[in-house]
Amino acid sequence: MIKMAIVMSAGAGLLLASGCGGGSGTTNPGPGALVMAKASASGDAQSAPLGTVLPNPLRVIITQDGGPVSGKTVTWSVAPAGGLATPPSSATGADGIASTSITLPALGGTATITATSAGVTGSPISFTANATGAGNQVTVAVLNNRFSPDVFSVKQGGTVTFTWGAGSVSHTVTPVAPNTIPASSNPPPPGTHDAPYTFDTVFPTVGTFKFFCSIHGAPDAGMHGTITVIP
Repeated sequence: MIKMAIVMSAGAGLLLASGCGGGSGTTNPGPGALVMAKASASGDAQSAPLGTVLPNPLRVIITQDGGPVSGKTVTWSVAPAGGLATPPSSATGADGIASTSITLPALGGTATITATSAGVTGSPISFTANATGAGNQVTVAVLNNRFSPDVFSVKQGGTVTFTWGAGSVSHTVTPVAPNTIPASSNPPPPGTHDAPYTFDTVFPTVGTFKFFCSIHGAPDAGMHGTITVIP
């Protein structure tokens, strides 16, 4: 026999269906267990330009014996690196729902967002979002011990501006062979640089271009980054 529980949140007009033997294949967790699922209007499978905030928040609901559970913490993570959940953790409200807003990574493609709640059946839950397009202009902040963004796309012929953040000292933007960063319109002189400092680089050809700070990083570790130039 298939048992079905339906929970309605009066404030949000939410409907959630769950049960043993349903299409999800979830095992009946038993009486008293906390259960997490995607809420109605969950925000899954959205698309937005890379580096921007998704139009709608992501939402999960936690229930116990068919009723909403408040005060349960849900932690959110975004992959690949460069995406951001705001807030990174949120508590369920009286309707059992926890939500967050997602800023997509600056690299085009599919991002995966994971919602996790300790001790809850159904956790973790994964959402996907599609980061579309690439801009003709990307600004990279050169900060102490990191670039921001550090992984991103730019259109062929586009410009990347490296700008030292306030207080940033002794940094370089060193290319990784064989795809060296093209000569910029105002190339930096040799050596490290302190804030305030900025320079632009135009990328006329497609490809992958890695860079790092020779003082605080290496080609694939520490303060480093990757630029993908697309047609």
